[in-house]
Parts: sequence; structure tokens; C-alpha cells
Amino acid sequence: MQSLKNPLNFYVLIFAPLSILMLVSKLDLVSSQFFAIAILVWALVYHPYISGNRLIAIGKINKQDLKYNFIPFWNLRFFDSLFFNK
Repeated sequence: MQSLKNPLNFYVLIFAPLSILMLVSKLDLVSSQFFAIAILVWALVYHPYISGNRLIAIGKINKQDLKYNFIPFWNLRFFDSLFFNK
């Protein structure tokens, strides 16, 4: 959790899997079905989980509120804190 206080670590955790997925797709190493499923998993599970953990690390939400992060657009009110460390 401590490492998620650093915005650079957060950006790496969020965008590295997406970048790798795009690279292997561009190199035709994965099927379009796998790509579509992986994007959905990234968007609906991975990103909300990592974002929620960052919000917990910076003290914006409690650990009990992590489940709400999986509701679409729930954490939009924390966008500046999440991405710009404000």
C-alpha cells in the first residue's frame, strides 16, 4: 500500500499491463477474443482494485469502501487525488 502513495508507481501499475496487452496484440500474439476479455478484466476488475488501493493509501477512503470502487464512476469524485496527487 505504501508504494501506491507515489503517483509514478500508480501509473506504472495501471498502464503497464495495458501497454503489454497492446504490444502483444500488435505483434499478433493473442487472439481478438483474448484481447477483448483482457481489456474487460483490466477495466472492470484490475483498474478499480488498484485505484481503490491507492485511494486507501492516500487516505481518501476507508478499507471497507473498496467494494464501492467497482461501481462504475463511483470514484470519479476522487479523480484529481487519484491521478494528480491533489
